[in-house]
Amino acid sequence: MVAEAISCKMSKMFESYKKWIMENPQLIRDIESTVKWMSYFTIGRFGNSSFISELTYTMPNLLIFFNDRLISINKYGSKISEVQSKIKIWLTVVEYVETLLEVWARKALGESGRWLVISFVQTFKAAMRLILVYRCKERITLNPPFPPLNREKVSENCADRTQNGFSLKRSGMVVRSVRSSEAPEVRKWEPLPQCSHGYNQMTSYPASKNSLILAETLYIIKPLLHLGCLSLSGEKQWKPWLLSLTLDLMSLKLFNQETRTFTQEEKTEIFRRRLSLLLYIMRSPFYDKCSRDKIYSMLKSLSQTVPFARLIAEPVANHLPYWQDTYFYMWS
Repeated sequence: MVAEAISCKMSKMFESYKKWIMENPQLIRDIESTVKWMSYFTIGRFGNSSFISELTYTMPNLLIFFNDRLISINKYGSKISEVQSKIKIWLTVVEYVETLLEVWARKALGESGRWLVISFVQTFKAAMRLILVYRCKERITLNPPFPPLNREKVSENCADRTQNGFSLKRSGMVVRSVRSSEAPEVRKWEPLPQCSHGYNQMTSYPASKNSLILAETLYIIKPLLHLGCLSLSGEKQWKPWLLSLTLDLMSLKLFNQETRTFTQEEKTEIFRRRLSLLLYIMRSPFYDKCSRDKIYSMLKSLSQTVPFARLIAEPVANHLPYWQDTYFYMWS
C-alpha cells in the first residue's frame, strides 16, 4: 500500500511537472540556460575535484534532453519505431554521461578500472549504432542521436498551424481552415507547413548502396579499433592516431561520393564530421609534439596585443591541459 501511494504521488508530480513545462516554455528555457552557464563557472572552483565539475556540466544537458523529450512526445508523438526511439534515448544519455563515468572510474577504480569503463561504454555505443544502421536502416547516425530541440522553430511552426489550420488526428496532415483562407484571386495555393519537431530528426532511408553502409560502419567501429591499437602500442603513440585519422578520411571519402542523395540533416552531420578533423591537432601525440607550444604562444600573443583578450586567453591557457587530457580522445 505504501509503495502504491508513493507511486501514485510520483505519477501526479510528474504530470504536474509536464503540464508546467508545456505552459511555461520561455521560463524553462531561461532556467536551463542559467543552469548551463553556471556549470561553465565551476571549472577549477572545487580544487582538483574534476568529478564535481563534470557533474555540474552533465546535469544541465540531461535536464534539457529530458524536457525536450517531454515537449516532443506530448505535442507530436514519435515518428520512429519504439525500438529505434529507445536506442536513441540510451545513446543520447550515454553521450552526455560518458565523460562523467570516465572521471568517476579514474578516481574510484584507478587506471585499469577507467579503461574497463571506457571499453564497455564504447562497445555499447558501437553495438547500438550498428543496430540503427543494419536493422533500422539509418544511413548516418547523429551525434547525439537526439540533438537539442529547436524550440523557437517548434513554436513558430505550431503557432502558424494554430492560426491558419488544424491537423488530422491519424495522418497529422495540416489542413487550412475556411476562416483563414484568403480571397481566391490572392490566395496562395500552397500547403501549410507541417508542425516540425524542431529536431534535426533523421528519417530511416534504406542504405541501398554498400558504400554507404561501409562508410558508416567504419565511423562506428573506429573507437573500438582505436582502443585495440592503443592497448597494443601504448598511449600517446602515433599508430592509434594515424589509424583513427585514416578511418575518418576513408569514411568521409565514401560519403562524398553520394552527397547528392543525402537529406539536409545528413549533410549537416557529414559537415560536422569534417569539421571534427580539426580536433586532431588537439589529440596526442600530435598535440604533445607539434601543436601545444604553438597554441600557448598564440594565446600569450593575444593576451599581450589585443585589449581585454587576456580575460579569455589566460583562463583558456590554464585549463587547456585538463581539457586536452579529458575531452580530446579519438572515440569522443
